[in-house]
Amino acid sequence: MKHSYNTISASVLLLCVRALEVTVSQSSVQVARGQAAILPCTFTTSAALNNLYIIWMVTPLSNANQPEQVIIYQGGQVFSLANHMNGRVGFVATMPSTSASIFINNTQLSDTGTYQCLVNNLPDRGGRNIGVIGLTVLVPPSIPTCRLQGELNVGSDIMLMCGSDEGIPTPTYSWEKLESVPRLPHTAMQDQMQGTVTLRNISTSTSGLYQCTASNAIGKSTCLLNVQVVAPQPQSAGLIAGTIATGVLAVIICALLVVVTLFYWKNKNKYEEDEIPNEIREDDLPPKRSSSVKAFHADASSSENDTLTSTNTYNSRYWHNPKPNYDTNSYTRLQRATSLQTFSRGHRAGCHSTAT
Repeated sequence: MKHSYNTISASVLLLCVRALEVTVSQSSVQVARGQAAILPCTFTTSAALNNLYIIWMVTPLSNANQPEQVIIYQGGQVFSLANHMNGRVGFVATMPSTSASIFINNTQLSDTGTYQCLVNNLPDRGGRNIGVIGLTVLVPPSIPTCRLQGELNVGSDIMLMCGSDEGIPTPTYSWEKLESVPRLPHTAMQDQMQGTVTLRNISTSTSGLYQCTASNAIGKSTCLLNVQVVAPQPQSAGLIAGTIATGVLAVIICALLVVVTLFYWKNKNKYEEDEIPNEIREDDLPPKRSSSVKAFHADASSSENDTLTSTNTYNSRYWHNPKPNYDTNSYTRLQRATSLQTFSRGHRAGCHSTAT
């Protein structure tokens, strides 16, 4: 009888020890940014909830090496510990309760991470008092940017590119030409992950309005790109003739400029040579002496002979040097000597008449 009592007591004690067990109904939760997320966590216990202790922790995806405390229930009070979640997190049920689920309002990208729900309720103890759940905050693709790479000339290759700055999970992209069948030429090469499409050997039929759609699990957005291929302009005979005429006119103008320049420099050099001053200057020849002056030379006095000798010396120098450098004073002295000779002859003639 005593042995049976001990067996029953051991079984009850073992049941009490293993009574606490935490259960998580789903391993991950996904929610769009800005929406509310509920992280489910429940537990079973055979003990009263007087000593219930619950703590939620998170390991952020952005900082996996630094776990943070989110919220705690202890001694009948709730404590919100995460600063970036202050006012946005709380328990779903009124505590104390066997539901340890929490809600997070207005979810942000920083809320993404791995959450742990840890429960203790003395005197119950259990091996599975922790539940793990992942939270992923999804972001729809932002409005993508459409752009073109390449020259819009007939026969060229171009690439249409599209990309969104935000999007979780990573968006995929698809291109199409609006109001066209097929949506893209059969030669087009599209990369939906990179958001590009390559159009080869384009023509005027390639022109049109193209749309890129970025999409992921929770949304999509689009952008438009207008493609206008430039057709080559035909060159008419008149245009060709005008081009030739312009070239000929340019050659003629260049030739005229060369001729005018050479003529200018030639005349300029000649003018500079004419402007060089001549240091040898020719004066007018002295007036010729009459026969009466020559007769008077024979009768002149010695002083007069000296004067004539000086004059003859001057004449001799003049004829031996056809281009002497005369000055005005020399010519003036010659005139005075000639006048003196004339005066002396007249005076002597007067004397002869008086004697007769």
